[in-house]
Amino acid sequence: MKVGSRCGYCLLHRGYNIILRSTDNEEVRMRAVTALLELMGEGFNPDVIPSILGIERDRIIKHITGCPDAYADLKRRADETALALLPKMEAIVDAAAPEDRFRTACLVSCLGNVIEYDVPGHSNDIGEALGLLDEGFYVDDTDALQDLLWAGSEVLFLTDNAGEIAFDRLVVRELRGLGCRVTVAVKGGPSLNDALMEDAVVVGMTEEADEVITTGTDAIGVKLDESSEEFLDAFHGADVIFSKGMANWETLTEVPAPCPILFLFRTKCEPVARSVGVPVDKCVAKLVPEGWRL
Repeated sequence: MKVGSRCGYCLLHRGYNIILRSTDNEEVRMRAVTALLELMGEGFNPDVIPSILGIERDRIIKHITGCPDAYADLKRRADETALALLPKMEAIVDAAAPEDRFRTACLVSCLGNVIEYDVPGHSNDIGEALGLLDEGFYVDDTDALQDLLWAGSEVLFLTDNAGEIAFDRLVVRELRGLGCRVTVAVKGGPSLNDALMEDAVVVGMTEEADEVITTGTDAIGVKLDESSEEFLDAFHGADVIFSKGMANWETLTEVPAPCPILFLFRTKCEPVARSVGVPVDKCVAKLVPEGWRL
């Protein structure tokens, strides 16, 4: 997915907030903001992918401020909040009719995708979002996806944010209940508020999945040219991929799908919503076939 005009505002807005979270030193903030503006002036154009420019932005800010993980405290609190809510969400899935269990688990996981910070105009209140369960999916390909699964299917589950990863456990549990082997991938280094291996451990994902690996990089979304061999083997060896979050949509839509991919996310901004063809603030479970690209 290429940038839209609003992406320029969002990249700057988020970058500035990351700088504020990274240092209290005004001189350092000035240097970081200057570098951010230079990057945007040189790198923002209609052919760039938002997340790719975001990677460059975040690495520049980390280098100048010396702060490797501006969202560390927020991620820890998000994990704690999600774990406190998890029993209630498990009960909702358990109460669903057998034919609706998988969809319900996916919907809870998708609503967890609201846990994201510094997106202009977006509320990250997970309690508020879970009140939208009755709204359901705006695009719902969960049944079509389920038809592609069989006992022994190799599934790669690409996580997104900390906190949210606790609700992803419900989908992984359903997939394994269908006989699939599920590999979960988290980021290989601090990347916005995305889940890391430590988050997977804290929320119990390492006990839920067959295997938890990292992408091998701190890149936002999926950046194949920086990914580890372990991740690339899982990516190209999967029968089905679950892709959580907007950044994965932004990056994976630029390469041919190696297998069927279910993109599962909340449309939190206008450019992403427009690229999918849905309104803002909707839940999307969009299945694309092998070889597809935007």
